[in-house]
Amino acid sequence: MKKSINQLLLYLLLINFSYAFSQSQLSIEEPLSTRQVHLDFHTSEYIPEIGAKFDKKQFQEALKVGKVNHINIFSKGHHGYSYYPTKVGTSHPELKFDLLGSQLEACKEIGVKCPLYFAVGWSVLDAEQNPDWVMKDIDGSMLTANLDVNAKPDEIRPNYSWKCLDPTPGGGYHEFIMKNVKEICERYNDLDGFWFDIYHIKPFSLTTYSKERMISEGVDLNDKKAMEKSFALALKAHMKDLRNLVSEYHPKATVFFNSATHIANKSIFKEALYEMNTHAELEDLPTTWGGYDKLPLEAKFHLGKGTPIVAMSGKFHKAWGEFGGFKHPDAIKYEAAAMISFGASCNFGDQLHPSGMMDMETYKNIGKAYDYVEKIEGYGPGGTPVSNLGVWLSLKHEADQGVVNMLLQLHQDFVVADVDNLNNLEMLMLPSHRNLSTNESETIQKWVNNGGKLIVFGKGAMLTNKDIFGIDLGVNYESESPFDFDFTVLKNALEEDVVKTPFVNYDAAIRVNLSNGIPLAMIREPYFNRTYEKYSSHRETPYLLEDSKYPAIVQNGNTIFFSHSIDQLYFNHGMRIHRQLFGNAINRLNPKHMIKVDNLPSSGRISFLDQKNEDRYVLHLLYSSPILRADKVQVIEDFIPISGAEVEINLDKKIKKIYQIPSMNPVDFKVLNGIIKLEVPEFLMHTGIVLEY
Repeated sequence: MKKSINQLLLYLLLINFSYAFSQSQLSIEEPLSTRQVHLDFHTSEYIPEIGAKFDKKQFQEALKVGKVNHINIFSKGHHGYSYYPTKVGTSHPELKFDLLGSQLEACKEIGVKCPLYFAVGWSVLDAEQNPDWVMKDIDGSMLTANLDVNAKPDEIRPNYSWKCLDPTPGGGYHEFIMKNVKEICERYNDLDGFWFDIYHIKPFSLTTYSKERMISEGVDLNDKKAMEKSFALALKAHMKDLRNLVSEYHPKATVFFNSATHIANKSIFKEALYEMNTHAELEDLPTTWGGYDKLPLEAKFHLGKGTPIVAMSGKFHKAWGEFGGFKHPDAIKYEAAAMISFGASCNFGDQLHPSGMMDMETYKNIGKAYDYVEKIEGYGPGGTPVSNLGVWLSLKHEADQGVVNMLLQLHQDFVVADVDNLNNLEMLMLPSHRNLSTNESETIQKWVNNGGKLIVFGKGAMLTNKDIFGIDLGVNYESESPFDFDFTVLKNALEEDVVKTPFVNYDAAIRVNLSNGIPLAMIREPYFNRTYEKYSSHRETPYLLEDSKYPAIVQNGNTIFFSHSIDQLYFNHGMRIHRQLFGNAINRLNPKHMIKVDNLPSSGRISFLDQKNEDRYVLHLLYSSPILRADKVQVIEDFIPISGAEVEINLDKKIKKIYQIPSMNPVDFKVLNGIIKLEVPEFLMHTGIVLEY
């Protein structure tokens, strides 16, 4: 009983601290470093002479060549070994000196910030010595990442394979981490920060101590969602303890917990564990992980919360931590320019050789990118995304990213919408996965009634717990379609650049009935599904010659509803007709475009930031088209001069001066009916148009 009361008090305290921490994200006294490196160092005990070739001058020279002003260095890695003389943990058995201290000294001498990396979720030695700390599944089996615990010693081990550890309070691992971090805080003076890693690995754990906590909370152990929430909140309590500990010894230090910042339909995100960070770092490797359009959404979300951000990629070609993998310097340069454009500081991952010797070729490549970043870094970080178009998060990746992909390719800049900024928007898009509470739908309905313009895909306006729309779209929900696919036929609307004959949708629409809406397109159904009993030709069955009674697109005043999940269709199939339909719907509702860009190829990207402290807006324009050079590997290769891009900017503030970066040359413009019109001077890969007010 006493334990249950203590647990309740812990979570009440956590609720109070969550708000305080979310506010303190803005309390960093100095801006985040703009040219960072994340230096992995996960080294086996079977490799001899760890760090033996570390040379302070060579280490410093690499950072200078790379134009690096911040590097994350290792206190403890995934093998479980520390890289300094520790009395709490275990120093690497092949390390003969204080490597961490030597790296700290080297960085301090040349003014480079150096937060300390600390592995949490994966630690081989800790898992072997304390099997009760290893995460457990419902059946009591050990939870691992890509690891066969019954494999023979001589079998090839898969990449990224580790036992997963449970750091939640109440278990010995949390206390061990606290002691380890306290030792580091006491050993070294004036630490810049901590970088705690691996919090995304499993949604919940049933170690003895996690199970006891859940039982004391009354959690149903057959309810996975309830267990996920309990585990996430316990992780948040663990993070809070670590953040308090670091702050006690080093009040100015940054603290970051990796993976809590990624937008996902998981409790680690839904319970806002990112509030425990002093800032947000967005780990990625766009060549193979999330692609080059993952950054904009995450950047806009966290900047919209007022949180400074760092965008992370790697010097690697295919995977984080690969030895000998090199991305071309042009790709690093493009990625760095994109990071700055979307308001983020830059960070590129490297992995130090076990010898401790820095690879100079890596830092030459990074230096080529950071040479450009030096010219533009004052025009991104510190800026806030500004637009009157908003995307409401559904937390289904294919839906959210599908909307984002279409907007990026249509050059329609946007912000992430919620109830707090809704009244600043003129247009809102609801992705096709239902994620609206009754209160949220009522708030959006009031906004629509007051003139807000709304585009909805599929079930995006349905309540989470009922098969009804929470917003008046001029339709009523009837049922799912019995067909696997169907076709759309336009009705003298939204026809620009779209065929007038029926076109296929690879997933069928939901069936809705008209109430007071006007159909802009109808669904044409197939003769039958393709089955072993009935089939025709190679793929989809042809369409019937008459429209069904079900609308595909409906307008109801200033709302347009798509019965199809156009966003998910575009994410999965990339059919240009669907993107064009979306663009035509935006134009039909005719919002006041804050930014309008013409004559920029669809692979070009724009980002509009307001740097309030500098009294200026910056419109960033990027162009280099990622090319699929291998299975699931995207490569940046060609920089092509872009000329003739035309921009219209509609702002409430009076603009005093317009110029281009990085050239700093003035840009000719004219103002017609309050709208600024200009042609962007020819650029290669990136440029920015600065508007001082």
